Amino acid sequence: MTAGQIRAAVPQDIWETYTKVTIRRDPYDAMVSRYYNEAMDQRDVPLDIFVRRYRSLLSENRRIAPLDGSNSADVVLRYEHLEEDINALDIDGLWERFSNLNAKAPMPAKTGADAARLFTAHPEAADVIEVEAVGEISRFGYTRPALAAAVPTLATPVSENAQQCLKPEFIFTLSAGRTGTAWLAKFLGENLNIPSVHEPLGANDYGIRTPSIGHMRGFNTYGMNANVCDFWEGKLGNLQAPYAESNHTLGKCGLIEALVEHGLAPRTSVIILRRNLGKQIASYVNRNDFCNITIPWQWYLHPTYNHKILDPAPFEQMGEIGMAIWYALEMEVRYAYYKQLYGDQLHFIETTLEQATTPDGARNLLQELGHTTGPILPQKVNASPQGSATTNALVEEIETLLSRLGFDADTIAKEYIERGNRLDLPSLPHAAMLKQTVAAE
Repeated sequence: MTAGQIRAAVPQDIWETYTKVTIRRDPYDAMVSRYYNEAMDQRDVPLDIFVRRYRSLLSENRRIAPLDGSNSADVVLRYEHLEEDINALDIDGLWERFSNLNAKAPMPAKTGADAARLFTAHPEAADVIEVEAVGEISRFGYTRPALAAAVPTLATPVSENAQQCLKPEFIFTLSAGRTGTAWLAKFLGENLNIPSVHEPLGANDYGIRTPSIGHMRGFNTYGMNANVCDFWEGKLGNLQAPYAESNHTLGKCGLIEALVEHGLAPRTSVIILRRNLGKQIASYVNRNDFCNITIPWQWYLHPTYNHKILDPAPFEQMGEIGMAIWYALEMEVRYAYYKQLYGDQLHFIETTLEQATTPDGARNLLQELGHTTGPILPQKVNASPQGSATTNALVEEIETLLSRLGFDADTIAKEYIERGNRLDLPSLPHAAMLKQTVAAE
C-alpha cells in the first residue's frame, strides 16, 4: 500500500500520532543496482539506454511514500547511513535486528563495473537521473558517483503534521474526447450542487490543473515519471471536497494511478462515460483532429507512444479514419484495464451519453452517486453537428468497419496485464526490442 492508501484506511488519530518511517537510497546507486538486477549488462543494453527508457523507475519510491505533503513520512532513513539513522530513532534493539538482515550490497554485481565507471562512460544516464530525482538529490546532497567522495551526513528530515483527511466525495471521468464530458460537468454541477468543472483552460491552468503536452507525452512514453508525479501531487493535494471534474485528458495521464496512490480512491467515484462509437469517431474525422500531431499529443493518444495496449498496426494503413478508430478502441481497452486492476479500490460507474441524457438514465447515474433527487437535464454542450447525409454516411462506414473487427476490450486488457505490462511502469523487454525502441525515439 502507498502512504496515501494507508492514510485513507486508518483512523485519523492513528495517522497523526504514529511515527511513519520510510527509506531512501542514492538514486544513482539505486539505478545501477536495478540495471544489474534486471541483467541488462548480460543483455548487452548500455546503461544510458536503460535509464532513458525506464526513467519512471526513479519515481517508484516517491509514489509509495512522498517526501513532502500530507502523505509524507515523519522519518526518512538513508540507505547509506542506516545504522546512524536507525539509532537516531532511539528504539532499543532495533539496529541489532536490522543488522541481522541480509541486506543487498551497494553494488549487486561483483563482475560489473562500479557506478563511477558506468556514469563516466554514460553521462547521459546521469543527466536523466538529475532531472527525474532532483528532489531527492537536492534534499540529501547526492552527487554523481564519478565526482562523489561520500554522501554528506544530514539530519533526518521530518515532515509537517499530517493534514486532516479530505472528506468525500470526489468525482472524475474516465473517457475519450468528444463523449459528452462538457455536458456531464454541467449535469453534475446542477444536480449535485457542487463545484463541477469541465476542462480548466485558463492561461495558468496548463501543467497545474490540466496536464500539459509534456505530462501527456511523458506518461504515455515513460509512465509515472517525476514530471507526472509532480503534476498529480500538486493537483490532488490542492483539491477540496466536494468536487467534480470531467476533464477527459486526466484519464490518459495517470488519473487512476494517482487517485489510488494519493489515498483519494476510497472517497472517489470515477464515471466511465462512453458514446456511440460510430458517432464518436465520426466527430474526430469531421473535425480533422488527427491531422495535426499536437492535437493527439494534448488531448488524445498517438500510436507512436511506448505505452499502448491495442496494436495500432492494422489501423494505421487506413489513414486518418484508422487513427481515430484506434484511439477510440484504445480507450475502450483502457477502461477495461483500469477496471480489472483497480476495480476493488475505486468505485467505477459506467454510462453512455445516450443513456445519461434521458430521464431514466440520468436518474440511474445520480443514484449510483448516492443521490435520490430527480434529475435536471441541461442542454447539450459543445455538440458536433449531426444529421447531414455526409455525416450519416461516415457513421455508417465506421460502424461497418467496427463490426468486422471482432473487438473484445476485456480480453485484450486481460492479456496485456497477464503479460506483466502496466501503463504506469512497463515491464522490461528483451534487449533487442529495447535497443530498437530507443533507436526509433
